[in-house]
Parts: sequence; structure tokens; C-alpha cells
Amino acid sequence: MIPADHPLVKIKENVDFSFVTDAVKHLYDPDKGRRSFPPETLFRILFLEVWANLSDVQVCRELQYNVLYRYFCNIGWDDPVPDDTTLVVFRKRLGQETFQELFNRLVEQAREKGYLRGEWALIDGTKVVAHVAAKNTLSLAREGRKRLLKELAKVDTAKAEELKEYAEPLPDGDYPTHKELLAAEIARGKELVNRLKDRSELRKTVETYEAILEGRGVSSFSDPDARWGFQKKDEPFLGYKVHAVCEETGIVTGVKVTPGNETEVDQVEEMVDDLIERDLKPRRLAGDKAYDGSDLRKDLSEKGIRTYVPNRTKKDRLQQQGFTYDRKSKTVQCQEGKKAIGSTPHRKGGLTFYFSKKDCQRCPRKDSCLSKSETRKRVYVRPEVFENRPRGIKHAMRMRKTIERVFGEAKTWHRMMRARYRCLERVAIQVLMTFICLNAKKMAHRARLAPEIAAKMI
Repeated sequence: MIPADHPLVKIKENVDFSFVTDAVKHLYDPDKGRRSFPPETLFRILFLEVWANLSDVQVCRELQYNVLYRYFCNIGWDDPVPDDTTLVVFRKRLGQETFQELFNRLVEQAREKGYLRGEWALIDGTKVVAHVAAKNTLSLAREGRKRLLKELAKVDTAKAEELKEYAEPLPDGDYPTHKELLAAEIARGKELVNRLKDRSELRKTVETYEAILEGRGVSSFSDPDARWGFQKKDEPFLGYKVHAVCEETGIVTGVKVTPGNETEVDQVEEMVDDLIERDLKPRRLAGDKAYDGSDLRKDLSEKGIRTYVPNRTKKDRLQQQGFTYDRKSKTVQCQEGKKAIGSTPHRKGGLTFYFSKKDCQRCPRKDSCLSKSETRKRVYVRPEVFENRPRGIKHAMRMRKTIERVFGEAKTWHRMMRARYRCLERVAIQVLMTFICLNAKKMAHRARLAPEIAAKMI
């Protein structure tokens, strides 16, 4: 009746989720309340949601008649099935911290079974679009006043009636430019905020509205944690970034979720330290150009980790401008054989080398080399571009594609391209459960292989 070769059956046979009971026991009091559903069963149901792309309501409905799903979740044919509210409460009770612990325990189980190599850490970041409609600041300024008055009407009808004029948008035709209209709407919003600051029952909405009016990055009332960010230079998105580390085996060993405006390179130190603390220190780390930075290479080198990251700036760009950089003397030379006489630190890192005014003014290439406002040539150089290209970078970049395949699987088969929930903590739970699902699938697959094949598998 239940196919023996079904992926869920293989996961049930080869992945032990009994650690869930121990990990959540501090959240339950056995002497209070009625008997609850076993935590492992509820966790398996949440796992099933991600595996099959189901909602809380849908998975509970499926469990009423799907024998395979009941078998996987340890629910007997005559046993009751939890409702969707139970799943919501369970997810909220555990919270992000406990789901992170469950993720870590599954990774530890993979290591104990010999599925980890400990050689590579392949790191990357990807976007997760927020589960909200993106709106401009003008729309948010107007929406905020309506929200405040709607909430106020629930607790003080008379006061809401007194302030109802604030709910109406200002006439667009009264302002010659969009900029002036926006400024007026923001000023009107601040007036309303000042009149409602003493209302404690509106505190959360008031704080969110103030952050929008003051331009502090908040772009949604429904999801105030979401931020505008860029996955590519010309492709903005509103949402979050998922930062993940996996081994060459494809098993994800570290995860972090941040608002969309945070950069990939700023997450590396914390994620690597977490791996080291969990005794998962890699020998090598590979990332794309988003992780390019001399400080990162230096910091990881001090921790005994070799870094493979391509440089943002290409070597030949300097040569195309007619200059060469000498690694030994650490200086720049122009086509006429003149060397820079000094350098100053650049705010983005690297150095700005400058040449002698005297040499530049006498140079036969002056007209083509200097702009009208320049009296001497200045050249920006990042020395690490010439000094930090370790042997094996091409192989490392091929290895790095493993994490891209992991993201591709998460988005294609488990809907990680868009948040199922709102706010950072709940999105982080979604992401953690997605990678728990992916890791369990890989562990079950490797368990089916002959030991000698599994050991060689990448």
C-alpha cells in the first residue's frame, strides 16, 4: 500500500528526528494542561508542508486520508490529526532559536553518519521576496494615517471621529511636483503621530509609521522587517536575504536570514565563527565576487581557512589605462616610465596613487591623460587584486556552484523564492525548515548508496 522506494519512506528510514523531543522539552510542562500531540509528530507535519508545498490547512486535510503522510508523521489510522491552529501555536512556541537548534542537530547527525567531509565551505546569498505588495513612500504615508485612525476607532470612537480628516489624502492637483506633494503628506502624517503618541494601544503602528516617515528603511506596515535590496545592480527587491554555507556534498551546514539591504560579505565572520564553534571548521572557503575584500581574506587566514574569492576589479583594467602595478615596490608606473610619488587610503578600500605635478605637466600625453581640472594623474588600485589569487581558484569556482544548485532546488521545489510568512523571525523559520528538508533528502539519498560510492559522492 505504501511504496517502499518513496522518498518520504526513505527519509523516515534513514533520518532520525527523535532529537526533536529532547530539543523542545524545555517548552513543555508535563504536569500542566491536557496531553499534547508529540512534538516529533508536529515537526514532521511542518517538514511535510515544506516537502509538498502545503499550507497548514492543506496538510491537515491531507492527513485525514493520505496513508503515506500519516505513516511518515507517525499518526496511526485511528489517531486524531492536529488542526491548523495547533501547527501555528507549535511554530510560534518553538520560535527561530529552537528551529535553529533543530537544524544544527540534523547537521550533527549527518556528520556522525559520515556524510560531511569538512574540507570546503561554499557560501552564497540569495533573495527571498517579502509576502507583501511593494508600495512607494507616498502611498505608505497615506496608508499610515488610515491605519492609525482605524485602530483608534476600535478603542476611542469619539477621538477617531475628531481626527477623521487626516484619513483623506491631500489633493494631487494642489502641488506642482511629486516631491512637494510627498513632503506635504509626510508633514501631515507627522501631525497625526504627534497627536497620538500618548496612545499606548497604538504604539506599534505609530513606531512603524514614524520609521516610514523618517526614511529609516521600513517599506511595509504588514512586514516592517522587510527592506529594499539588490541581488543585481538593476534589480531591486523588497524582502530578505538568505545567507547559507554548504559542503561540497551539498549538505547545508550554516544559515542566516537578514533584511534585504544587508550585504553578503558582512555575514561571513559570524557564520564562520558559528561553524568553528560547532566543530565544523572548513579548510577552504569559496564565494563569488560579493565576498571580495582584503579584510575577509586576512581574517579567515588568521583562523586557518584558505579563501577562494574572485576579485571585483580585473587586473587588465589598470593596464588598459596605461599603468602597471609593481607588487615588490608596491607602486604604480605610467607608460612614460614615471612612478607615482605617493598614495592615500581610499574610502572603499585600496589606495589612490598620485604622480608628480611636474612630471604630469611636462608629459607629452598630458592632453589625453588629464582632464581639464586635473593637474596631476591619480590612479585607484586595490593591491589585493594582484596579490590574492590563490592557486586552484578555477576549481574552487566550480565547487562553488554547489551552493547555487542548493538554492535552485530550494526555490524550484520548495517555494523559497517568496516568503510564506511575514517578519524576519517567521521567514527565518521557513528558511530553516527548507534547508532541514533539503538536508534530509540528501542524507536519505546517500544512505541508499553503497558505502564506497557515498564516500566519493559530491
